Amino acid sequence: MNFSDLHLSPALQHAVADMGLHTPTPIQAEAIPPALQGRDLWATAPTGSGKTLAFALPLVQQHVLQPRQTNFRRPIRSLVLVPTRELAVQVGGVLTHLSYKPGLKVAVVFGGVSINPQMMDLRGGADMVVATPGRLLDLVDHNAVSLKDVQHLVLDEADRLLDLGFADELQRVLALLPAKRQTLLFSATFAPEVEALAANLLRDPVRITVEAFEGHKPDISQR
Repeated sequence: MNFSDLHLSPALQHAVADMGLHTPTPIQAEAIPPALQGRDLWATAPTGSGKTLAFALPLVQQHVLQPRQTNFRRPIRSLVLVPTRELAVQVGGVLTHLSYKPGLKVAVVFGGVSINPQMMDLRGGADMVVATPGRLLDLVDHNAVSLKDVQHLVLDEADRLLDLGFADELQRVLALLPAKRQTLLFSATFAPEVEALAANLLRDPVRITVEAFEGHKPDISQR
């Protein structure tokens, strides 16, 4: 199978080829089709298996297929929650690369740095936001973001989100989101807390489990 077999737009196929990738990893091959169909998804796969592209490609494609209705403020339609600053930067880099030709705006926000530049970056909105939960809630409290238009939610490394003590903040974020949305949950383990989260969060999800993958050399897209 090649990326061309996944019915991605020509711009996305070119963007992936620019990354030196031609054959999807197992998690990408299994997750991308149902994600493109709008299905909820719970995928368990180890680090290095390619989880980032498995959700990034469907997110960008769905934005391309459903252009925003206004030329003014960009409503946030996709939200990716991650546990660490480092992961936020990595995921944001992949989404920014994929979004260049479609002209989508990606905002990356995390704690440990001044909030003011992030607030400035969010003036006018963003199509997609990659965030750590605490900083996202700070931005909500500053009226810098609204989550009422989110259509696609990704929880990346959900097990680490819970391990690092984000459970309460995660619930606060979830309470701000529309009930009708697509949710994609990615984790590396079958932790009981993740299973409970998936049971409460996902609607008729597609369940995917991928064992250790020996293939592409891991990089920011092949995490």
